Amino acid sequence: MFGHLTYKQPVTKIGADRDFNRFVRGIDEKCFGRRYRERGKHITFARGVEYQIRGVLHNHVLLGLTGDLSPFDIIRLWERIGSLVEIDGVLQPRTGFARVYEYDPNLGGSHYVSKYAVKGGTVEVGCSKKTELALQLRPFTNGAGHQQEINFLHDGKLHLQQQELPL
Repeated sequence: MFGHLTYKQPVTKIGADRDFNRFVRGIDEKCFGRRYRERGKHITFARGVEYQIRGVLHNHVLLGLTGDLSPFDIIRLWERIGSLVEIDGVLQPRTGFARVYEYDPNLGGSHYVSKYAVKGGTVEVGCSKKTELALQLRPFTNGAGHQQEINFLHDGKLHLQQQELPL
């Protein structure tokens, strides 16, 4: 699945990371049960973070190995998972709305996250807590650049391959 995950009001990068980790744990528990770590089961994900025009962080995510979860299940989880903050005198989760779509394997993962390489953004790739890594993708302004091509294989696992890009 591919999605956009937003916030209702400004949030720090640390707070956004905390909410996203809670979100991934929630999906893992829904897919594999509360003891998913003991079984070595985890979803896979690629996440790009950027600021919206209104100055609030938001996430672009690719999610794999999500089992029978529907886009609506993912949306509902995001909208409820955030830390509670006071908005208009009422405690609410700070996570905002989400748009989630089925992943199209014909487009490939690079279609969904390649703009972060051009913008110099960060794409975080996670297969499990033990194998998480962050890729800092930076374009070269003079000449060819590099980008990690991120694709989900048919079994739902991530495949990373470095390729050269003319910029």
